Amino acid sequence: MRILLASLFALCLSQAAAQSCYSMSAAQKAHALQTHLYEGAPSTGALMVRRAYITEYNETYRVPRWVAWHASSDYRPTPRRSAGTWGSFYRDTDVPNPVVTRDYVGLYDGPDNFARGHLAPYFISGGDRNANGEIATLADGETRNDPYDACTVREINYMTNITPQYHRRFNGSPGGEDAIPGLWYQLETIVRERIDRGEEYHLIAGTLFAEHDVQLVGRDNDIGVPDEFFKIVVTNIGPVGFLFSHRRTINADACALDSALEACIIPIATIEAATGLDFFAQLPDGIEAEFEAIDGQTVWQDLIAR
Repeated sequence: MRILLASLFALCLSQAAAQSCYSMSAAQKAHALQTHLYEGAPSTGALMVRRAYITEYNETYRVPRWVAWHASSDYRPTPRRSAGTWGSFYRDTDVPNPVVTRDYVGLYDGPDNFARGHLAPYFISGGDRNANGEIATLADGETRNDPYDACTVREINYMTNITPQYHRRFNGSPGGEDAIPGLWYQLETIVRERIDRGEEYHLIAGTLFAEHDVQLVGRDNDIGVPDEFFKIVVTNIGPVGFLFSHRRTINADACALDSALEACIIPIATIEAATGLDFFAQLPDGIEAEFEAIDGQTVWQDLIAR
């Protein structure tokens, strides 16, 4: 009886910790920063350190400005999003006036078909992040097993990692023989397939807004719909940068929603000019310039040929 009570007590503590997501220690935060930031943060704003990613939040439009993460096959054992509450979205109490999931109610079925779009994707939120031999969930897919890793999954669904994205036209696969998946979906799928083969990458993605006439959605019409998105994939032979038009084009080099994915590849310096960010800033100046000048098209062709 005592063993049973002890087991139940431990399970309750595990589930409570997963729900509350206790703060990371200084050492855990330092490890996350080292893991997910490739050669430094691209801006000087306040960083939000999460177990599976690092982000800077755009409080004006209530979406991430950018999110950086490491992608590896070690992170692929994720819980089924349909099991229990793993697929739920959560407010991030580390920001004032946090977005909540009901702010998006009705947007998916509305004329724009906006989804709650992840920047750091759900499929890299798994694994044994604290190296204790356990992962977030047991075989049943619902029971919280390791609180630290359960929090990793929960944090990937924080609304500070979410933006409005066109679903059928950008971040989803619409289905049907003749349907073409959205560009965001295509790129995520290629990355996922490559890391499942044992490759690993560093990635950084973010949002861009024009100075005027930003579309606002949500209960209070204060969540900004990004005009454009960028994503950079850092491979073992160099970086590949993508710039996507979303609501509208504000940079001439951004590709349209119906473009071929390869047409969206542009120089890293062009993304820096468009965003005001400075990628790979911890590299020595000369090496940084050489690294950013690597031809992304060549890198991409090598990546997809593997």
